[in-house]
Amino acid sequence: MKLGYIHSNREEQTRVMQVLKMTSESVALDELGIGRIRDAFSDRMFPGISTLQKHIKYFSLMPQLYRKATEKRYNRISEVKTEIIRLERIMTKNLCEGSTDTRGIIGSEVINKPGNNYVKYDPAYIYNTGLLTFGILRSPQLYELIYSTSNALHNAPTAVRTDDEDTNNDADDRLGLFQFCSFPNVDYDFTQKCSLDLTVEDKDFIVGHILNAKACQGTLLRYIVDNPDFAITDRFEQIPYRQLPQEIGELQDQARRFADFIYMVHIRYNYIYSQYQDEEMRVEFQEKLEEYRESGTDIDKVLNAVNIREDSGKKFCEKVAERLAANDIEEDGGLDQLIISRERNVKGNRRKIGNPAYVYDKNARIHYYKLTYRWDTVKIFVDELRKEAING
Repeated sequence: MKLGYIHSNREEQTRVMQVLKMTSESVALDELGIGRIRDAFSDRMFPGISTLQKHIKYFSLMPQLYRKATEKRYNRISEVKTEIIRLERIMTKNLCEGSTDTRGIIGSEVINKPGNNYVKYDPAYIYNTGLLTFGILRSPQLYELIYSTSNALHNAPTAVRTDDEDTNNDADDRLGLFQFCSFPNVDYDFTQKCSLDLTVEDKDFIVGHILNAKACQGTLLRYIVDNPDFAITDRFEQIPYRQLPQEIGELQDQARRFADFIYMVHIRYNYIYSQYQDEEMRVEFQEKLEEYRESGTDIDKVLNAVNIREDSGKKFCEKVAERLAANDIEEDGGLDQLIISRERNVKGNRRKIGNPAYVYDKNARIHYYKLTYRWDTVKIFVDELRKEAING
């Protein structure tokens, strides 16, 4: 028996759309609406990675959990979600008990506490995009497929084995019932005990999928995973792009240039928001402007490095570059007015500049940081992959 395509219900469609948004670094639109450009670079360099992800072990644990979920009988699809959460809570409890450091374990703060409260973003919500991207989870219609697989398993006739038959062969797999996901061949049962440490099987499973996934081919993520001697820098902009394969290195260089460019624009944004009172922002903007002019950055080349469906952010950046080239900063229609208009168009009544509902605080400046393109998450994952694997 093989499973065919299954139409998802409205609840599942909503969840799929939520999952697909999880690769965003924060939200799609910030004050100046450059989130889609940021995410386009992030997706090309580090597909499947989200800033909400904390430990790479989940890419092995979640398939095991989904397979476990097929063992239960269901009367309706909605029961699948309840079972997944029940299994997640068991997994979380065992992860906390088996790990020396519980930071990043999703749901650790509610385990062993009274009540049925659970986290807003559960492990399935956070990791399913990566599972899909790496080719581990083969369909986003998870609930329906677990439900159908469960029905097929429980309604199938009992298999009869002879004494000399290899009992390690999985009859269910031979029937094609687990096509919706691939599963690691591990020696532990996560419902009994588990930890954040990777076993040899965990590591081989995860690395193999990243290296073979279509979405990861030619990406910086795949290169780093495939080259364990490549040095991991503290900051994204420190990555030695000249040591990378040409295409990957050029993309990283353009991403770094965009991070520098939009950081300069956000500095100017803060200066405007302060009603031109934050002298530190004025001075730093001038410094960054000189660095930008000396860098030789071609903003058209930067933006053409990625495909962006919604191009208002792209046009905004092009206009910023034009104003900077003409040294048209404070004049009517200059850079400052461009920034003010952009925030108004993006945020509407929630804009900060000129809005009496907001007061500028120099200790909480807006987007006063450089884009990292999910690099902090990648560093954690690479560190975990490069540690010596344990026996299950």
